[in-house]
Amino acid sequence: MPLNYLFFFGLGIIGVLIVWSVWLSRKATREMPAAGEMFDTSLGTLHALVKGEEVPKGPPPMILIHGSMTNALDMDIDLSGRFQDTRRLFIPDRPGHGFSERPQDGWRLDVQAAMIHEAASKAGISRPIVLGQSFGGAVALRYALDYPDDVAGLVLVAPVTHPWPGGVTWYNRVGLNPYYGWLFRRTFIPLYARFGAKRAVERSLRGSALTSRYHQRTRVALTFRPKTFHANNEDITRLYEQLYAQSRRYDEITIPCEALAGTHDMTVVTTVHARAMRQAMQGFKLTVIDGGGHALHHQYPEAVATAVTRLDARVAAAARSPLQGAFRRLVSVFPGSAQG
Repeated sequence: MPLNYLFFFGLGIIGVLIVWSVWLSRKATREMPAAGEMFDTSLGTLHALVKGEEVPKGPPPMILIHGSMTNALDMDIDLSGRFQDTRRLFIPDRPGHGFSERPQDGWRLDVQAAMIHEAASKAGISRPIVLGQSFGGAVALRYALDYPDDVAGLVLVAPVTHPWPGGVTWYNRVGLNPYYGWLFRRTFIPLYARFGAKRAVERSLRGSALTSRYHQRTRVALTFRPKTFHANNEDITRLYEQLYAQSRRYDEITIPCEALAGTHDMTVVTTVHARAMRQAMQGFKLTVIDGGGHALHHQYPEAVATAVTRLDARVAAAARSPLQGAFRRLVSVFPGSAQG
């Protein structure tokens, strides 16, 4: 076959793939509509699931922040049912993911934290426990740094916390390339989403009870829309430089924190991230799960629930301590109040 025919044949294949990609993206958005509420913020519209009811004198509300390559439904599927009977839950799509808009510089951790904080405040969420998984852990830490008076405590699940060796995966670099990244997102990614994504999800969730229904239940197809995939590429590629600066400020966080990590997490290595937090942050307590991978909130959801229960107790104790100390000081001025 002459070279010019091959050239035009290749262009035709690329054109078909681009049209197919547009159709798949629109189909996913149409068939998998937003499941929660839309909140207008100064940075754009943020989509979030709002669940549960506030219980008088009950535990603090919670914000659950998802990781990369997913959306709010990832945090809802295994966790919300464990908490929504006792507290109010706010589960956002991070900016650029799911159905949340992507503001300018939406890859920045402070921008993501600001957008979530503003939307949560509009939903009536104040002084919450902020739970973040993977990339969501970095956002949760930034939330605590930027709004220290409006966070009761942190739960970090397989969190990204520090700069890591080795750089980012190849598809994030390619997807962000200013010259051919758009073509990669419009050709290779739709093919992968159609023929490889489901198997990859099943491998990452091995050992979880929800493996067979995760793909449909959390609407994985939304992740592979070109704009959403680009947002993920940008998040990951620009994360390293931010963590280099952010990790130097962790000693500013004084609220209680419970963290979980797995010995077999090959995505976010425990020794580089979670274990390093022991020296970086006071009030940090780490539980390492033997054999645990990266998706601990799906593989060991009961361990996450137990960590939240521990944190509830620590938050309650921290709230009581100043009052108890003041009462002891008041009582001590009276004769006969000395304790043996």
